[in-house]
Amino acid sequence: MTESFPPAPLWRRLVAAAYDGLLLLALWMVTVLVDAVLRAIAGAPRNWGTLQVCVFVVWLGFFGWFWTHGGQTLGMRVWRLRVLREDGAPLSWLGAAVRYAVMLLVWGIVLTPLIALAPPLRAHPHAMLASSLCGVLTLLMLAWMLFDRQQRAPHDWLSSSRLLLMPKPATRKPRS
Repeated sequence: MTESFPPAPLWRRLVAAAYDGLLLLALWMVTVLVDAVLRAIAGAPRNWGTLQVCVFVVWLGFFGWFWTHGGQTLGMRVWRLRVLREDGAPLSWLGAAVRYAVMLLVWGIVLTPLIALAPPLRAHPHAMLASSLCGVLTLLMLAWMLFDRQQRAPHDWLSSSRLLLMPKPATRKPRS
């Protein structure tokens, strides 16, 4: 089944990621709000480690649910992208968790050069080295995607999945 659809082009992946990024920002804000309210009710001090774990789990739930139930997040649906296993079946929760964890790592690598430009981090003695190393890794990942016949990113091949471009839905003819 996966052979009947072309691989998703990089630009569609990035635009769908931007859409989903807005949804993740909203989920992050709700998670922080719920954490703050629950801590205020319980009189517990703020714990950044616990909050980070909560955000990680909420985002895993977001991606896991959509990827295991139809293979499309909301951003992917808008841009007609679908993630499926190599055999054409939907992702399992384990496959979705692997894809999510590697995807976070990839985005961390890709965004590190930009984050290293922030004033508090720019002065760090290793900022330039980390930025350069992550820039080289980003270029290697992009080259891999361009030369891979199926245009897979690291999170695609490590989770044994593919991101496919789905056909346009048939348009309905207006009734007279």
